[in-house]
Amino acid sequence: MILLLNTRATKAKNRRFPLSLLALAAALPKGVRWEILDGNLENADPAAEAAAIISARAGTSDPVRMVGMTVMPGPQLLSAVPVARALKECFPDVPIVWGGYFPSLYAAPVLRASYVDYLVRGQGERTLLDLLGVLAGRVDPASVAGLGWKDGEEPRLNPERIWEGPDAFPHVPWRRVDVPTYLRPSALGERSGVYQASIGCPYTCNFCGVIGAFGSREKFASPARTEADLALLAGRHGMDAVHFYDNNFFLREDHAVELCERIAPLGIKWWAEARIDAMLRFSDATWRTIRRAGLTMAYFGAESGSNERLKKMSKNLTIEQTLALAAKTKEHGIFPEFSFMFGDPDDPEDDVATNLAFIEKLAAVNPDLKLITYFYTPTPQRRGTYGNVDPLSATPATLEEWTTPEWLGWMTHEDPHVPWLPRRLKERVEDFARRLKGGLVPADSQAYGHLREAV
Repeated sequence: MILLLNTRATKAKNRRFPLSLLALAAALPKGVRWEILDGNLENADPAAEAAAIISARAGTSDPVRMVGMTVMPGPQLLSAVPVARALKECFPDVPIVWGGYFPSLYAAPVLRASYVDYLVRGQGERTLLDLLGVLAGRVDPASVAGLGWKDGEEPRLNPERIWEGPDAFPHVPWRRVDVPTYLRPSALGERSGVYQASIGCPYTCNFCGVIGAFGSREKFASPARTEADLALLAGRHGMDAVHFYDNNFFLREDHAVELCERIAPLGIKWWAEARIDAMLRFSDATWRTIRRAGLTMAYFGAESGSNERLKKMSKNLTIEQTLALAAKTKEHGIFPEFSFMFGDPDDPEDDVATNLAFIEKLAAVNPDLKLITYFYTPTPQRRGTYGNVDPLSATPATLEEWTTPEWLGWMTHEDPHVPWLPRRLKERVEDFARRLKGGLVPADSQAYGHLREAV
């Protein structure tokens, strides 16, 4: 018996399918029993639920062999630590395994924790299968790619595993979760779900945790596979909207056209994250196909109003392209979300001023834009750093320190305590975002200057 825990990451009203754990469960061999415990459900208590199952199955022919926990930075880490600690205290012989973004990025503090026995780095399906062999004593942990483990008290981190695309694994076992409870109201529909049609991202933005954790690579599911899953959710369960969790939804134009032609008959509205330059390469005919397929809102990483800073970020984008994309979304009736990263360590004052001025120009091109703001905090990278900040120099050595309010703000990029970004600059950005949301950013160039002085 394998327990897969999705500890609380959001309010119950915002709960979504535990896609990562469903993907792991789908890859388990036939005959291996498993259960997903989701801490985001109403009145859920994954620690108590797991403890009850472990106790009930102790001494049977199929006891709980491991507890696997998916852990994202931020609120989920905050809830995962006490759950893992409590389970290890009560059941010291049951292995606790962490996977997901946090252990992939910050393996050292995870392996230092006495209540975590193993971690899985990167894509986890094959590593989990090999780990079952390790737990059964048939496989040497040193031979398992993607595995972090302990040689006595000494942490070990094995080389990463070569990725496989979604088509290499079985479809998500939707029948094993209460699908209707995960279809929640959103801006797109009354019964919105989530889905992921690819893994990874092929770009090189050097501030991004995705690249830090997994490198610059992406594997897409076939359009037929995505169509089949969405058709099941829409036809059998009435899903009328979907948020795609892909880090980058559009890459090749032919793939985009085939996928959109397949899902258009489903009549669902959807949101996706896309690259500005990639979509600018698409023809108007492809844009019309995408819009007919239901794309209603798209998230674009604009990140900066300075070409110099975009180059430093390894964004491989220009502000002129961002302006052109804003015009294209307006032309085709797609609502754009633009994210911006504030707080260049080399000159935060100029960075904030430049970004705000550029966002005003974007709002003039497409007044329907939504602004997503982040404050820069360093992320471990495979190559180089952003600006003159060493991203590994001051991150916590223990999970207990990671869960303090200071580091929670750092992980979420919402209120990081970094020496180069004073509170007044954060407030300036926050005030501007409130003004923009309220429609107070004026559309004429003369008023831009007055607004900049006020903000």
